[in-house]
Amino acid sequence: MKFKIISIALMLAFGVQANAGTVRIHNNDSKTHVVKIKCNGSSKNVQVNGSATSSYTFHSTASSCDIVGGTVSFPVSKLEDGQSWKFKNDKASQN
Repeated sequence: MKFKIISIALMLAFGVQANAGTVRIHNNDSKTHVVKIKCNGSSKNVQVNGSATSSYTFHSTASSCDIVGGTVSFPVSKLEDGQSWKFKNDKASQN
């Protein structure tokens, strides 16, 4: 408990913030899609089930993540906090 309090105090003293970004995805395809992203050097695979809506929260010190691959084609190269996407016919479009 003391370690946690000291860590929070140090973060506040040095102005370090723990940010997170959330992206909402509506998958209108019947198949599961995978989106490969990279956030501050950490790679992640986001799985979005077919015919489902889900939200993905990326925890990093940035409010965006690079899209580096996957089974869906995006018109942008980054996912930004607060975006909403729709998957249809293996393509993503922003809502």
